Amino acid sequence: MALPIVTSIAPTTGPTGGGTIVTITGVDLTGAIAVGFGSSDATNIAVASDTQVIAVAPPGSSVANVTVVTPGGRSAINAAAQFSYAAPTTTSSGAPYFIDPALTSTIVGTLVNVLNSSTSPDALQAQNILMRRLALEGDVIGSRVPPPRNITEIGGYMNMLADLKEGAMREQTLAGILGVAGPTQAQGFISTTTPLSMVAIANDRPAGAAQPSIPTNVWIRSDFVSSVQAAVKALHAQGATLPLTGPSVLTLPAGGPGATMPANVLFYLGRTLNLAPQAALAVPGTDPLALIRASGTTDPFTVAANAINPATNPVTPADYDALQCTTTTATTVPLAHASFAPLAPVLAAAGFYQSSPPPQPASSLDTSWATFNNITGLVAGETLLSDELLLLHQPSDIAASVFASLLNAVWNGTAFV
Repeated sequence: MALPIVTSIAPTTGPTGGGTIVTITGVDLTGAIAVGFGSSDATNIAVASDTQVIAVAPPGSSVANVTVVTPGGRSAINAAAQFSYAAPTTTSSGAPYFIDPALTSTIVGTLVNVLNSSTSPDALQAQNILMRRLALEGDVIGSRVPPPRNITEIGGYMNMLADLKEGAMREQTLAGILGVAGPTQAQGFISTTTPLSMVAIANDRPAGAAQPSIPTNVWIRSDFVSSVQAAVKALHAQGATLPLTGPSVLTLPAGGPGATMPANVLFYLGRTLNLAPQAALAVPGTDPLALIRASGTTDPFTVAANAINPATNPVTPADYDALQCTTTTATTVPLAHASFAPLAPVLAAAGFYQSSPPPQPASSLDTSWATFNNITGLVAGETLLSDELLLLHQPSDIAASVFASLLNAVWNGTAFV
């Protein structure tokens, strides 16, 4: 067999009492039978691959050259593979890091053996738990704060993590106190899932000139799906439809120099419902949607759905004035004995509202009338923008977005400021 070669180790320092788990990287390490720390051998070793061996450092002092022994011989000394023994380091206040005195090299060695030899699905799950605890728990890596002395101090730590919105870390802390493995979290407590998601539902696509441009599916935030579907069902009972539009992917706008804040932040929180603007303002008498008001009045125009289909709960016909627009003009046209289902009360029951007063378009290019927002659950003076973003988006995406500098913005009743 070829002579093993050690190229690096990590970590490169540890306490004089030994017990540090050291990863040795190199070449031709398969079949390793010993790992030397100077003149002493590691108390336990595990061969991870031909290029990596895990070893538990024995007690020692000063600096030790780390070498690997295989049937091919002992690796040469490499200055890049030296392990320095030192007394326990201290925090900035001078207090020593806390190391659990019950943690011995034998226990650590047993854990390493489990990681090295288990292959069943249950054992592999245990490996994941052990690796997370080895990497993150204070009884392996010295804690930077002393252990809590009583329930009051424990409560202080738990409350602090709650205030910092570190729910996953709070769960892990409680698991550590109780001595159980705790819930499985990704390394570093960075979750790859979000509490909510955008869900595709079938869209209304009524016959007419606008039908080809109306998407077959529309994406709704998962906690709003049932209420939107109930609104659609109510309109169908009146012989009307609710054609919607929107992107299939909700992507945060990129941050960086020159980035500008979007006008409607609620859209990126999945809190916006957009009517299909192409389904209105062309021919109000037959368009699926229209902006209407009672005939002969000066009331604001409000959006309604044209009830032209068979209905189980038909609306009462009436006379209306309606807006008819081109790309440059807006004119009022009369509609006699027409049947419309006002959308404002139906969508309000689903939690979606227009701005007040409702927008009045001056041309077909103005689509502000088609936007309804949902502010359900937003508490003025309390709800943080960061909490809302994390319901749908990954922390890494948020950090790279235009919202990165506004994560502490608070909902004031109308906007995040």
